[in-house]
Amino acid sequence: MDDANPTAKLAELIEDFPIAMLTTLDDAGRPVAQPFAMQQQHHGFDGELWFLTSADSSTVARIASNPALNVALSSNSSWVSATGTGELSADRDRISSLWDKSSEAWFPDGPDDDRLRALIVHVESAEYWDTPGGNVATVVSYVKSKISGSPMDIDNEKITL
Repeated sequence: MDDANPTAKLAELIEDFPIAMLTTLDDAGRPVAQPFAMQQQHHGFDGELWFLTSADSSTVARIASNPALNVALSSNSSWVSATGTGELSADRDRISSLWDKSSEAWFPDGPDDDRLRALIVHVESAEYWDTPGGNVATVVSYVKSKISGSPMDIDNEKITL
């Protein structure tokens, strides 16, 4: 992982997450979160996150009303929070490029379903926390912190894109 370049490290971390929690705001300004399958495996991370959604979903209605949102990603040893704005696209070529076999679970009519939309999150800022070395290193760092009384060794970076 590229520890010297926080944006490159963020991109590497994002590739490892299959599911994100997408948080939008309802009409009263309250946060509403729901899981979304990541579609980054097709495009990598270049400041945008990609998802598939349905045009008639409550998420689409909330984004149309207020495009500000947050994407949270979590594993046993790393965490990402990305804030930005959402944009919806009905571009059939884009939707087809995002489509994969797992998408059929939510959209059984396939990539040509007229309700299907691409959701692009334009990331404006992000923060990540990473425990180098994975699960074992996380446990070791935790035990060391408990014994020594010092904080755990976690990489933490804030990035403005």
